[in-house]
Order: sequence, then C-alpha cells, then structure tokens
Amino acid sequence: MNRHSILALALLASISLSACSQPASTPGSTPAAQAGQPGNHSFIGEQVDRAMDAARKELREKNLVLNNGVHINVNGHEVERPGDNLPKAEITPQGDLLIAGKPVTVNAGQRQQLLTYRNQIIGIAEAGMVIGAQGADIAGKALQGVGEAIFGGEQGQKNYEARMEAEGKKIEAQAKTLCTRLPPLLATQNQLAASLPEFKPYASMTQTDIDDCGKEGERGVAVTSD
Repeated sequence: MNRHSILALALLASISLSACSQPASTPGSTPAAQAGQPGNHSFIGEQVDRAMDAARKELREKNLVLNNGVHINVNGHEVERPGDNLPKAEITPQGDLLIAGKPVTVNAGQRQQLLTYRNQIIGIAEAGMVIGAQGADIAGKALQGVGEAIFGGEQGQKNYEARMEAEGKKIEAQAKTLCTRLPPLLATQNQLAASLPEFKPYASMTQTDIDDCGKEGERGVAVTSD
C-alpha cells in the first residue's frame, strides 16, 4: 500500500463520517475510549469528536426511520434497506412503531423487539462513527506528517508510509468487525417480521447481506443517516 492509497483510505473514512447526520456512540464514552485509542487527536479528529457529540444526542433522541434511514456500507457492500416506495416507518425511542405517522398497536413483547432492533441499528451506526472518527484523525495526522515524507529523504518517506499503513490496516480490520453485528440484527428483524405484520414489508435485510459484508471490496466503512 503506497502513501497515496493510505491517505485515500483515511480520507474515505473522514468523508463517510462527515456525511452522517445522526450516528454516534454509547452515552458517557468518547470514540477514542471506545476504540481503546489514546485521546491525542489531530485537529481534524478533535473537530470530528465535537460533531459526534451532537450527532450522538440526535440519534438517541429522534425516531429511527426505517426507509433508507440508516445506510451501512462496509468495503463497498451495502446492507439492503427498505425503499422510499413504502410509507414512512419509524421506531420511536419508546419502542412505538409509526407508519405514515400513525402508531401501530403493539404488545409488550413486540415493543421490546422493536427496541432491540432500534438499539442494534444504533449500535452499528455508533461503531461506524467511531471508525470514521479514527479515519478522520488519521487523515489529519497524515497531512501533518507529509513534510516528513517530502523533506525527510528516503528514510523519512519509508517511516511515514509504514506508520500510515499500520494505521490504515487498523481501520480496515475494525470496519470488518461491523459484519459481526449483522447476524443478531437479522435475527431480530425476522422475529419482528413474524410477530408484527405491519413491520414485515420493512424487513429487507437478508443472509446475502451478511455473506457479502465479509468479502473483499472497496476499502472503507460508511454508516450514514438521511
């Protein structure tokens, strides 16, 4: 991997994060803490952290839109989401299912399933944002260290490339861990579809999404929200 592809990978994660209007991480924790990384971010990383604080609050307090509400893309493979041809469906923070703005009658068990499904999607979005924040931080560090590659001679360039390549590989590995979150999400979706007929048209995720997620493709992760 040369320095151009390393920087491109970092910038991809940064751009993916900047496209998010909502996703976030667990309350009370920071992206760096969740990922086990030190808090000495670059300037870009610090700005992303601030943006994520607002996004985190918005995601947890607003309704989760099922129609193309959250897009999950790992290495070029996007998890299928319900299209806009269906009436707008939302899951509220209280576990209500709204279709075209009207609440669907649910029992206690169905409400718990809806909350579980909502929290699983939010968890994936949060994890994706943490990875995106790290990618943005790498992009900042790459820009800060470009002088070493340009003026440090051959050894300086090698050191720079090795450091950025190591950071880039960490991002790739963490992106793939998102795939492990999909089987529980599929199981919850299918349980909901079986128990709540109104939800069934929005159960668009399949086993193929899980199988494709682990395949090699474009590098990077994007979890975005409309």
